Amino acid sequence: MLCTDCQSGYHAPYDRFERMAANPEVPSFLMRCKHCGALWNETSGVPELLTRTHARGLYTRARI
Repeated sequence: MLCTDCQSGYHAPYDRFERMAANPEVPSFLMRCKHCGALWNETSGVPELLTRTHARGLYTRARI
């Protein structure tokens, strides 16, 4: 279940996120909300909320 902050999107306060993995080819970062565990794909574009399955496909070396 998403926390109130994640329900409204990927926004400040950013200290609620921890970096789980990076993909330097894109570049992008797999971020996890410390409150609810939601996974976000942070890129130069709009951050995307990810399912665990999608995150595993994008970040094959991450421990999800």
